[in-house]
Amino acid sequence: MTMYRILGVAALAGLALVSDAFGQRGGAVSGGMRGAVVGGMVGDSGGAAAGAKIGAVTGATRQAIDREAQGRAQYYATPEYQNATLANFNQEPVEVLGATPTGTAKKTSSESVIRKDGKPLLGVTFPADWNVRTGDNYISAVSPDGHAYSMFVAAKGTTSKQAAVEKVKAGLLTYLTGILYDDPSETQGGATVVTGTGMAKKAGRDVVFAVGVFEADKGEFVGAAFVVDARVDDHYKETIRGICETMRRAKDFTPGQT
Repeated sequence: MTMYRILGVAALAGLALVSDAFGQRGGAVSGGMRGAVVGGMVGDSGGAAAGAKIGAVTGATRQAIDREAQGRAQYYATPEYQNATLANFNQEPVEVLGATPTGTAKKTSSESVIRKDGKPLLGVTFPADWNVRTGDNYISAVSPDGHAYSMFVAAKGTTSKQAAVEKVKAGLLTYLTGILYDDPSETQGGATVVTGTGMAKKAGRDVVFAVGVFEADKGEFVGAAFVVDARVDDHYKETIRGICETMRRAKDFTPGQT
C-alpha cells in the first residue's frame, strides 16, 4: 500500500471517529447536491479533469445544467415553492469555514482566484448570475434566489489535511444543529468530503451540506463548502457539479499565469 493510500485511509478513519463523536451517521451519500460534490470535486478524470484544464464547464455537464435551470424555473411557478419559506443566503451568510465575506457582491462570468505570494492557489468559476465576493484568502458565492451557497477558503496555519478537516467539522457544529452525517468520502483527486443534513441555527431552515478539504498546492490546504436549502437540493445538483468541475489547483495553471 502506498504512503498516499495509507494517509487517505487514516484521514477517513479520523473522519469517522469525529462524526461519531459530534453527530449521528446517515450512511453513504446518494444523489442530490452532496453526491454531485463527491463526484465532481478536484477529480482527475472525466468532466472534472476537462473543466480543471480550462476553468469552465464542458460537455454533458453544461447540457445538464441547462436542463436543470429549466426545471428550476418550472418549480418556482408551483404553489409548493411559492407558499414555502426557504433559506436566503444573501441575507443569512454561512459561517462554516472560519471566514465571513465582506464587501459588495458582484456578478462575474470570469474565474475567481485565491492567490498566495502572488501565485494562483485555486481558481473556480461560478455561473454568471451568482453573487460573488472575494477576499485575501477566500471566495464566496450565492445563487440569484439565495437558496444555494458556496465558499472556498485557503487554510491558514494548517499543516495537515486532517487538521483542516477538524476545523471544518467545528465550523459545522457552530452553524448547524441536528446534524446527520453521511459516511465520509475521499475523491479521486484526494479531497476528503464531509456531507450531511442539518438545520441552520440562525435561519431555522433545513439544509444539505457538502464540505471538502484538499491540497491545492504542496502543503497548502483549501476548504470548500456548499450549502443548499433542502427543498431545492435536487434543483441545484448539476449546477454545483459544474462549479466543482471548474476548480483548478496550482498545478492546473500555466507556469507564470497569475
